[in-house]
Amino acid sequence: MDLLKTVFGIDVSSRKSNVCIMVNGQKVNDYAISNDMVGFNQLLGDLKQVTNPQIIFEAPGVYSRRLQAFLDMHELRYVMMNPLEAKRKTKDDLHQNKTDKLDALYLAKLQSEHPQRLAYVQSKEYQELMANNRIYEQASHDLITNRNRLHKAIQLTFPEIEHLMVNPRGKNYWSIVLRFP
Repeated sequence: MDLLKTVFGIDVSSRKSNVCIMVNGQKVNDYAISNDMVGFNQLLGDLKQVTNPQIIFEAPGVYSRRLQAFLDMHELRYVMMNPLEAKRKTKDDLHQNKTDKLDALYLAKLQSEHPQRLAYVQSKEYQELMANNRIYEQASHDLITNRNRLHKAIQLTFPEIEHLMVNPRGKNYWSIVLRFP
């Protein structure tokens, strides 16, 4: 008995997503959904109508996180592709006219013809750890950037101060900088 292979290619944008459904390599439907619970529930209705749907989408930064969280919440496995990797893998199709509808079709076609490995749902703890790590990395980057800007400003306004002080970062240093800006 032949089993149906159903692929959902999803092109995610900031406000909406385009969905292309292929069954055994043939396009059967395409439509757009909003990137909110109403749109995701519409998608879920179609996903529940098939056995073992294969879902593939690009991960264009923050836009795809809502879709990813929704799929994780419903324990649906998916392929989340880096946009550059997706572009490289679909360039053979010479898709000159870039549209969101065509991008969804090409993603579905890619998964139909060259199946990518489905991701496993990550535990909530791991997702939180990754989110906290991103926040920490951004805060560290901002701290270094601001420290460098402050150092540059002090160098421009009071270049001799570092030669006057034994410890150019101690309490006395900052007292002089604050008193004589």
